[in-house]
Formats: sequence, C-alpha cells, structure tokens
Amino acid sequence: MTAFDYLSVLLSIVLGLAIANVLTRLAAVVAARERVDFYWPPLAWAIWVFFISVQHWWAQWGERHTPTWSFGAFWLELLVPVDLFLLSALVLPAGEETRLDLGEWYFRNRAWFYGVMFFLPVLSLAEEFARTGRISSSLNFAFLIAFDVVILIAYVLKSRRAQEWITAQAMILTVAYVLLLFLQMPS
Repeated sequence: MTAFDYLSVLLSIVLGLAIANVLTRLAAVVAARERVDFYWPPLAWAIWVFFISVQHWWAQWGERHTPTWSFGAFWLELLVPVDLFLLSALVLPAGEETRLDLGEWYFRNRAWFYGVMFFLPVLSLAEEFARTGRISSSLNFAFLIAFDVVILIAYVLKSRRAQEWITAQAMILTVAYVLLLFLQMPS
C-alpha cells in the first residue's frame, strides 16, 4: 500500500459524505416539491457541489505519484473535501420545514455559502504548492483565480438578478474548467 492509497481513504470518505449530503438535500427538495417555493440558483449550486466533489475525486488520481507527503500538505488536501461538505450543508435545506422557500434559504445562507466557497480555490492552490513546491498549470491557476473573483462578486452583490447572473456564469466557467483541464484522468 502506498501513502496515496492510505491517505486517499479518508479523503474519499469525506468526499462521499459531501456527495451523500447534497444528494439527500436534493432528494428532500424533490420529495417536498408541492411545499417548495422554487428558486433555481440553490438547485444549480447543489448540482455544482455534487459535480465538483466528483471532479475533485477524479483529479486526485494525479496525486498518486507524490513521493512523500507532509502532514501539512495532507491537511490542506483534506480541507478541500471538508469545504465541499460544508457547502453541501449550506446549499439547500434538509427538508424538515413545512414550507421550503428556496429563495429565502439561499439569501439567508448566501454570505456563509460564498464565504466557505471562497476558500475552495485557495485551498486547492495551497495544497498543490505544499505538496509539489509549485503551481503546475497556469491555466488551472487562472481558472481558480477567476472563480474566486466571481465568488467575491457574488458575496458582495445581493440582488436576485445579480445572483442569478453570477450563478449562470459560474456554471459556464465550471464546465469550461472541467472540459479544458479534467476531461481525461490525470496521468
């Protein structure tokens, strides 16, 4: 067993919890559809959290060649799935309420959601630098910085129209990111 094999178990468990949490919340919204006041951005972000959780698991394969791991690099690596788990808890209600107002939920949790999300690109870059001593892809770096700019704008702008536009732009940016950088399993 390699260090990667050993360490990836805990990372996969936390990612699995994030995926299970977001899927459970999506299922709760679908099951309560008669009691739901619909607002599409939190549903789009829920799908995004699921998608990025899977993408992160997919991208971890490229880290199997890391010859040595430090505790600090592993902690930074673990904080990415932890961040995704926290996002999975903030993105949609769990469904216990009698009436689910997705717009009210979204705007009540918006600052926390984007605050937690801001650290996702930061942690990803910090982990890569801690593990390898460099940032290997300038395209990946540019996408992550661009995404953090979008997140900061979403954090600051509070109007429904701005939130809807930003959500749509973030979805497009994410699809472009994955298509350009992660379509093939890392070698």
